[in-house]
Amino acid sequence: MAESGAIEALLDLLRSHQCEDTAARLLEVLLNNVKIRDSKATKTAILPLSQYLLDPQTQAQQARLLATLALGDLFQNEALARSTDAASACRALVNVLEEQPTEEMKVVAICALQNLVMYSRSNKRAVAEAGGVQVVLDLISSSDPDTSVQAAMFVKLLFSNHTVQEYASSETVRAITAAIEKDLWATGTVNDEYLKALNSLFNNFPRLRATEPATLSIPHLVTSLKTGSEATQEAALDALFLLRQAWSACPAEVSRAQSVAAADAIPLLQYLIQSGPPRFQEKAEFLLQCLPGTLVVTIKRGNNMKQSVGNPSVFCKITLGNTPPRQTKVISTGPNPEWDESFSWSFESPPKGQKLHISCKNKSKMGKSSFGKVTIQIDRVVMLGAVAGEYSLLPESKSGPRNLEIEFQWSNK
Repeated sequence: MAESGAIEALLDLLRSHQCEDTAARLLEVLLNNVKIRDSKATKTAILPLSQYLLDPQTQAQQARLLATLALGDLFQNEALARSTDAASACRALVNVLEEQPTEEMKVVAICALQNLVMYSRSNKRAVAEAGGVQVVLDLISSSDPDTSVQAAMFVKLLFSNHTVQEYASSETVRAITAAIEKDLWATGTVNDEYLKALNSLFNNFPRLRATEPATLSIPHLVTSLKTGSEATQEAALDALFLLRQAWSACPAEVSRAQSVAAADAIPLLQYLIQSGPPRFQEKAEFLLQCLPGTLVVTIKRGNNMKQSVGNPSVFCKITLGNTPPRQTKVISTGPNPEWDESFSWSFESPPKGQKLHISCKNKSKMGKSSFGKVTIQIDRVVMLGAVAGEYSLLPESKSGPRNLEIEFQWSNK
């Protein structure tokens, strides 16, 4: 049929608006065949199909759908997607989306546009200049979930380089963030295609990382880390990583707001370091080293605080960096005092390289005034979340080793 001129004849029927549904159906079947699609004759079908979709006299909805599907078939071929006539198809497909089509028609048109912008910078320009960016953003916000996801995939492809950089705006980020929020409310998780679209914008247009919609996306990224699939977690982690890279160049109030919002991810990042895929570790560690948090030190108990006569009156003095010393209550119940007392310090960023100094003292007038000291490096708790152990006091006692049982926690609380 194709070799006998069937494609040209069917296109003539469409142009003259005769037997439109049947002609469009046969044409789509032919162009969906890989061998026919790869033949030279099919290139001449692009412009007539585009003109048919743009023609105000084209009213047959089924024929419009099939003609749109036929264009989508053609542009699975990279050479056809790069052809000079492809720009007219871009305009026609954007026009289809502007005319409030059915959800099925939306998906077909968006998928065809995906193929067009994947292979050609000039097609990206044609889509943008035809008003396609705003049309697709509206679809992300208002369509059913499947259509919305396809629209997000289109955004990812459209903004994969700087060809249409003037169309990449905070409103683009806002539309995708709204779709992420909507998906979370509806399903409790996020389709990773929304996150990949967001990452395409953040990666290629760093100026968007400091926008208000970018900051507003962070709580949803944190939730995606918690509830999503591995692919969703990875995309959310990538987005947080990209945002963090811009903090040094952002206004102080923006970087502060973003870091505070991202701090809610601290327990999740600690979990990913210990139990997530190995490829997550580097980015999770990088983020943890930058986020504000709280260090909680709990002095649980002391062991072997003996003195020769009577019970000691034991307390601990705790010093971290240049902060004022803290002190436990005094316990006089015996050689193994139990405090179970917690102290907290808040930091704008983890206390890297700082050491905790604890001295165990005796207020009793009998016996020695000190049971010893211990210095503890606290970096490890930032990555692990919680560390507990027995820490020996120095110098050692003749009556046997003395130690303190201590717990450390680093969290966003």
